[in-house]
Amino acid sequence: MISFFWIAFLSYSLIVIGTGFFIFRREKKAGFAYDNQEYWMAQRTLSGQSVGLSISASMMSISWSCVYGVQLFYWYGIGAIWLLLTPWLFTMLGFYIFAPLFRKMEMFSQPQLIGSRFGRKSRMLLALALIFVFTVWAGAEIYAAGILIAPFLEISVPLTLLLIAVVVALYSYSGGFRAVIATDKIQYFLVAIFIGILAILSINAVLTHPLTELVSDIFPRPPRSMPSVPLLFSPGFGLIIITFLVYIPGWLVETDVWLRLQAAENNREARKGILIAGLNSLIFVGILPAIIGISALYLYPPVGQIIPERLQEGALIFSVFMQDYAPAGLTVFLSVGLVAAAMSTIDTCSNVVALSISYDLLEPHFVKRLSMEKLNHLARWTSVGAIFLAFVYALYTESLWDIFYLSSGILTTTVFLPVITAFNKNTKNNQIQLAMIFGFSVTIIFYFLEKSGVLFSLHPIWLKQTGLGYILWGLLAAIIGWFSGLVLKND
Repeated sequence: MISFFWIAFLSYSLIVIGTGFFIFRREKKAGFAYDNQEYWMAQRTLSGQSVGLSISASMMSISWSCVYGVQLFYWYGIGAIWLLLTPWLFTMLGFYIFAPLFRKMEMFSQPQLIGSRFGRKSRMLLALALIFVFTVWAGAEIYAAGILIAPFLEISVPLTLLLIAVVVALYSYSGGFRAVIATDKIQYFLVAIFIGILAILSINAVLTHPLTELVSDIFPRPPRSMPSVPLLFSPGFGLIIITFLVYIPGWLVETDVWLRLQAAENNREARKGILIAGLNSLIFVGILPAIIGISALYLYPPVGQIIPERLQEGALIFSVFMQDYAPAGLTVFLSVGLVAAAMSTIDTCSNVVALSISYDLLEPHFVKRLSMEKLNHLARWTSVGAIFLAFVYALYTESLWDIFYLSSGILTTTVFLPVITAFNKNTKNNQIQLAMIFGFSVTIIFYFLEKSGVLFSLHPIWLKQTGLGYILWGLLAAIIGWFSGLVLKND
């Protein structure tokens, strides 16, 4: 059986690598092989469908939909809708409303937008924050893919991580942003089928379970739900409020979505893409993961707050379902869906890292010294380096919970204020720079202080229970930095 998993993995890998090289050959024939406008931006010619499916594929990932989303519904039951789906749908609404504004200044990257108004130092600071966030996200995706796929290939998790990184690096190097978009379309359909089949299998497993007739008497309470609140709000009002505050501002300026909007042909196509992504999010980030997670809660019930060891805190629900309820032949196909889900997000996040390093940090220094061809080689090798930076991070990853809250918190405390206030003509250089420096440094420092318990005495009980107070401190610091910049003389 193991040989079939390898055949499936290698066949899919050859398809996406071939897609990247096909795009490179086509660009070379058209005279764009060494054009960084093409490599990074796809000449701003994307249709609404391409924008929407690419955003959808990135969100329909192993780490978000297949592990974390399902895990949340297992932990909290239906109340998990407040911790991922609802903030994301609000974000999609925000992008739909503000798409014309975000596209108005015609700046492809967010650091480029900041740099055009506030200078190279501001551009560099924002780029460094984005490198941190999207390296973490890409690493989380590689990690989640490794722990799920390694058992099927019967190799070690680190070797699985490396194989996935090599494949993504190859097609990203050859095809750039257009290859990311093209492979995202393939990956979207594979992941959609994959999650749909798993949801059907989970429903069938529940309906044929010998205790189904007694479900009303034995259905367990989700292991992390707050006992004193209704199941609809099972995470607790404190965690729900903090989640909205952490996620929505940062996600509203999320760089990978921003880039796709900027690459759209026009405002109409950009908004069309957001509508497609929003609908797909409702189905594949909300409804189907809820079915799978809540089914797992019934089929693999916790004992009090103790989750069965086999599920590894809920992170392996997908692979356990596949092992227990999917026919052997179908399991091979589903394993391809896992690989596709992983690669769609890895290439997206690593593309942002590479763009920030090459386009925003390095190219401004070398644009007058290097030829267009050499700048393009720099861009391509930076893409490879970004993926392997994420691979190294993945080797030391343990908790998706911490990863998603910390990285999203950095978007809120460090990226949100500078990007939004850049559209205000009265904003000063020092406001932008101090907001980023204060927001980023305080968020990171207070994260470790919170983990060590130092902040517990400062927080009310409801905030202490969330473990996310450090993000409020970071946001407060960013606001203080922004207002402090008003009284300082510009550089």
